[in-house]
Amino acid sequence: MATRSIPKLDIFECLPSATEIAQRRVVGRDLDFIQNMIERADALTIQAQNATDYMQLSKVIDNFSKLASRAEEKAQKLKEFADESNPLTDVNNTSELIEKVRLLSQAIEPQISNLKSQFESSVKTQLEELNSSIDYLTSGVNSASSAGDVIALFEPIQETSKEIIKNAKVLNSDPNSGALIEKLNDLSSLYQDKAEIYSDAYMSDAVGQMGSIQQQISQLINNVDSLNSAEAVNSHLTKLEDLSRTITSAAGELNTSSGSENIVININELSILTHSKIANMIDGAKILKKLEPLKEKPDELVRAVKEASLRYEVEVVEEQLMPLVNNYNDLIAKVNELTISFQANGYSEISMGAINKIDRTISRIDVRYKMADSTDPASLSEGINVLVSNAEDKFDSVQSIDPDAQLNLVNSLTSQVNSAAESSDISLFFTNTVSISRDVMMNSRGCVDSAFKDFTREFGNNIESFFDPLLGFLAGFEQLMLVTPWPVFLLVTGALAWIGSRSYKVTIGTSMAFFAIGFLDMWEPMLSTVTMISAATLLCLALGIPLGVWMSQSRRVQALITPVLDIMQTIPSFVYLIPVVMLLGIGKVPGLIAVCIYAMPPIVRLTNLGIRLVDKEAMEAADAFGATYKQRLFSVQIPLALPNIFAGVNQTIMMALAMVVIASMIGVAGLGLPVLQAVQNQYLSLGVLNGLAIVALAIIFDRVSQAFGTRIQKHRSGDVL
Repeated sequence: MATRSIPKLDIFECLPSATEIAQRRVVGRDLDFIQNMIERADALTIQAQNATDYMQLSKVIDNFSKLASRAEEKAQKLKEFADESNPLTDVNNTSELIEKVRLLSQAIEPQISNLKSQFESSVKTQLEELNSSIDYLTSGVNSASSAGDVIALFEPIQETSKEIIKNAKVLNSDPNSGALIEKLNDLSSLYQDKAEIYSDAYMSDAVGQMGSIQQQISQLINNVDSLNSAEAVNSHLTKLEDLSRTITSAAGELNTSSGSENIVININELSILTHSKIANMIDGAKILKKLEPLKEKPDELVRAVKEASLRYEVEVVEEQLMPLVNNYNDLIAKVNELTISFQANGYSEISMGAINKIDRTISRIDVRYKMADSTDPASLSEGINVLVSNAEDKFDSVQSIDPDAQLNLVNSLTSQVNSAAESSDISLFFTNTVSISRDVMMNSRGCVDSAFKDFTREFGNNIESFFDPLLGFLAGFEQLMLVTPWPVFLLVTGALAWIGSRSYKVTIGTSMAFFAIGFLDMWEPMLSTVTMISAATLLCLALGIPLGVWMSQSRRVQALITPVLDIMQTIPSFVYLIPVVMLLGIGKVPGLIAVCIYAMPPIVRLTNLGIRLVDKEAMEAADAFGATYKQRLFSVQIPLALPNIFAGVNQTIMMALAMVVIASMIGVAGLGLPVLQAVQNQYLSLGVLNGLAIVALAIIFDRVSQAFGTRIQKHRSGDVL
């Protein structure tokens, strides 16, 4: 069956089309902008012509102001639409917008004159009504003879103040508005004086009411233990519900008094005690109902009583039945007595729903109590002062909408639009930031992604085939490690540690660390990690040392490779995983490549540095003896640079180990995979043990490689063999 090949898209062909698409979108938005401005001006013109109320006309002028501000923000676009070379000028242009704005201005101006008398009459009426309201409230404050009168006047004074603030821009157009604010200030001062007079009496009443409520709560708490019938329970619940309503309704008065928070604490305690008592009564009745059929079976009755004692904490069982479990006759008699008593007192009629309802009501008291606005006259007076201060600030800051001011504003708005359209190119250059269009970036990114997908589809199999030998080497090496008996592995690693360090401590520590890892059942993940680190280190050394030597012999090569190494070391390690996974999928090979990219820079840099730091005198001596280039490199430069090279080896091993742990995210087996699973599933012990194993490997590799580098340095100085 024939299959159609996936179309390929060259990135260089895609980017120009992305720019064109983005440009069309930008042009489309520009066209929408100028059309919307023109349509908005037309709509405002119609609204102005149809306005029958001055406030309607004022809203039109406010929208006109917003349109002018928008035009000023878009001065660059208006300038472009004024250019005859712009193809969009065939559809809409700046001249058309300016003409629409002129028509809008012409429609507003006569309407302002026509509705002027209506506005002045409306302002006069509002002032008279507000003055009348303030006079009435002033009279009411003067005649207030109690704290209740002062509290009752707060809301109407508040509403009047808010009304003045709301209509400030209308009232501000009248020269008598200043007198209104003065009268409002006088009313506020008078209210404050009255509040101070009755505040003490109010607080005294609040303290008395709080004491009465506390007394009622105490009486009900004392009454809880004596509840012994359905009638008593219902009466108690009724009193508790009435008390909760009283507390809620008086919250604004009580929450200003010192110690008022104890009311909420005590009512909650009362609710808890009541709930516990009634639940105990209901549970006791249920248990007795189950015990009654067992009166003829003493052994089962005793067992049932003991079981009830273990399962429930019920007063009837613990205090009256359990003491009699060893006396059958007395136990049966007590069950009969309690059954008759419970039936006579109507325990079966007690509903748990009633107490649950009370619990819900009382649970809300805390929130309502704290959120209730204080009705203390002093607090109310402070609220009035704030409102009056806001009214004064509003009158000072708001712009009047009187006809003369509105005419001047309309003329200025027309000039504002004209100025925006005629702005100079220099001013636009300094006031507008030039940036890459978001559409260009979005389409370009889409092209890059598409081209990369096409590349992976075309060459992905070839790339994977190229790395098949490397995969075979990794699999074979890991299999060899796994089939090696652990005693042999410990002997080999101990021998390598001794050869590298010539230290009994390092050798014994290495063997013990590997043994501990195996003892804690992490042997196979540890071997996978060691395999990956070893392979990555060998690959880094095979590529990095020759590259470092090449850099040391040529300044031009060094200048070319150094920026690449900088990028490799500065890019976050997670980023290395993205391209290798997209090319090769998940597994050992992409993990190894990511590890090598991350771990190679140290060996390259330090090899280059070590060779460049070789003494010039040693090089001159080699030249004097007629050494060739290869003899100078392999017999002089590399031996003298070995300490630096081994420092690079040490850093490469450490960075490879760090990257192997991160590479577990793309399926690389080893100690990093259990750590990742532990983090995802919150397995503390798994994460800690595998983390400690990774630390142990890091210490082993670090100590052995450092010790070997130190021996090389001492050998160079002639201290040791």
